Amino acid sequence: MRKWLILLSILLILYPNLSLAQEKNDYDVIIVRNDIPVEYIIAMPYSSMYNVPIIQVSQSSLSDQEYEQLLGYYENGARRALILGGTQNAVSESVAETLHSMGYVVDRKWGDARESTAAAFAIDFWESSREVVLLNGSDTGSFLSGSKVAMELECPILLTETATLSSSTEEAIKNLGTGTVYLINHSLSDTIIEELENMGMEIIIVGEDVDYNDISKDGGIAHWALFFIVGAIVGGVLATIARELKRDRSVPEVPLFVLTEDERKVVNAIEKVNGELQQDKIPDMTNFSRPKVSRIVNDLESKKILLREKYGKTYKVKIAKKFITND
Repeated sequence: MRKWLILLSILLILYPNLSLAQEKNDYDVIIVRNDIPVEYIIAMPYSSMYNVPIIQVSQSSLSDQEYEQLLGYYENGARRALILGGTQNAVSESVAETLHSMGYVVDRKWGDARESTAAAFAIDFWESSREVVLLNGSDTGSFLSGSKVAMELECPILLTETATLSSSTEEAIKNLGTGTVYLINHSLSDTIIEELENMGMEIIIVGEDVDYNDISKDGGIAHWALFFIVGAIVGGVLATIARELKRDRSVPEVPLFVLTEDERKVVNAIEKVNGELQQDKIPDMTNFSRPKVSRIVNDLESKKILLREKYGKTYKVKIAKKFITND
């Protein structure tokens, strides 16, 4: 054990950002309302960065299934819960009281509107960020793509109205020290783009200026190169620790409502055969053409929802995330 602590100390000295990440991961679970996608999307980049599960619950009270799920996390060491959203429109105080009775320490982050909730969450949990993803809070069609970009960049998601930049969002951009704003498929008005440019922001429209697959966090190569160097120093012991951590890591959860109808049909077809299927069998199961199946699978793979590997003359497709339904 002493040897492991020494080696871990070397790792933290060589790469101090790891210790910062641990300090910023203040919560064991994030609680959001199960029939409103906005808070879930806001939480996804933070959840991805620190492997914090997002639990969807009913607004007024926990169902038996939701209670058992949260109890299971508590029995496995979860203690601090963050409720995202206010008591009136998101998760009620009654749910918070139930969490308290289970033993959780409960905090809540919210604003007067969805835009201010996203702004408050970003400021408190990132403190600073050179990039942000800005979404139209009313355009649910951009939510999954926006969350994918934010998770790749490890940056916060901000929301705004369609026609004009929300004051809370503008304040968050200033407080975060942001220089680059990513938009999804030009879903916001030219007025908002002009406002952002007047603030000195670089505007990148994903789907027009840059392809989804070309987005990566600055310094990513150096980031992984440093891990390889540290791995060489630490050797087999660090590799063993990494394997154990990976084994214990829970499968990321994604709600089905963030998928398009066609994407759901493909995912459902794969789930029917235990989450793994040859790609050339998907057309018969979905009544989609082969080119359409190929396009959908490519999109889902780019969003890290599916994994694909060569299998003879075709591919074997696997589901990479756990899907949640509200049934």
